[in-house]
Amino acid sequence: MLKTILIADDDPAVIRVIVQSFQKYEQKYNILQAHNGKIACQIAKKQKPDLIILDWMMPIMSGVDALNELQVQESTKDIPVIITTGTMTEDKHLSEALRRGAIDYLRKPISALELTSRTQTALQLSESYLQIKEQNQEIKQLALREKELLKNILDHKTRELSTILIQLQNKNNLLLQIKELLSSNISTENITKALNLIHKDTNLDSQWGKFKLHFEQVHANFFSKLQKIFPHLNDNDLRLCAYIKMQLSNKEIANLLSLSVKGIEAARYRLKKRLNLSTEQDLNGFIRNFY
Repeated sequence: MLKTILIADDDPAVIRVIVQSFQKYEQKYNILQAHNGKIACQIAKKQKPDLIILDWMMPIMSGVDALNELQVQESTKDIPVIITTGTMTEDKHLSEALRRGAIDYLRKPISALELTSRTQTALQLSESYLQIKEQNQEIKQLALREKELLKNILDHKTRELSTILIQLQNKNNLLLQIKELLSSNISTENITKALNLIHKDTNLDSQWGKFKLHFEQVHANFFSKLQKIFPHLNDNDLRLCAYIKMQLSNKEIANLLSLSVKGIEAARYRLKKRLNLSTEQDLNGFIRNFY
C-alpha cells in the first residue's frame, strides 16, 4: 500500500534531496511538501499523511511548534513525526524533540540511507501502534458490552429476587389469615377454610430456599462469608441479615418472619451480639456494607 509522507522545510534544496532519496529507494511513496510549520499542519489535517518530516527551524511556525499543534489535534496526534535540524544538534535538543512527541530525530546534512531506513522503521512502528490501538478499542468495546450484559443479568436477578420476596410476603400473610381464623373460632368451617388456604400455596421453607438461591445470585457468597466469619449464626439470623441487606423495614421483616415488630427488635439485638457489634455500631450499615 502506497504511503504518504509530508516533508516540511523552508529550504527547497533540502526538500529536493529528501525527495530524491525516496525516489532512489525501492519502496514508492506519495510525497507532499510544505515550506513552513503552519502550512504543514494545514496539509496534515486535510491529507492525514502516514509520516511527517519536520525541519526544526522554519519561518512563520517552527517544526517544534507545528509538532505541538499536531499533538493536540485528534485527527493528527497519532501521525509519526521525524524532526530534522542542522543547528539544534545537541543531545538536549534531541531530548526536547522526543519529549514534544517526535518519534525520531535526524541531523543535517541528511544521509539518504539513514533517512530511508528510519522512515521505514517509523512507518512500521506507527502501523504496529495503530494496530494495537485498534485492538485496545475492540477490547474496550467488548468490556463495555460484557459490563452491560452483566448489568442486565444482575437487573434480571434483582427483579426475580423482588418477585420471590413478594411471594414470601404473600405466604406470611396467608399464614396470618390462617392463624386469625383458627384463633377466633376452631370450628369445622374455619378448619376447612384454613386447609383450603394451605392447599392453595406451598411450603414456606421451600420459598425461603428459592429466595436464598436467587439472593446469592445477586449477592454472591453472602451467606457463606457470613457463616465463615460468624459460625454461630443460625438460619433465622441469616434470614434477618438477608432482609436487612435488602433494606426492608422492621415491619416488613416482621411480616416475613411471622413475628411482631418487638420480636424483630429483639432478634436484631441478638444478631448484633452474635456479630460482635458494639452498642454504638449500626447493624443496618454493617450488613449492607458486608463483603
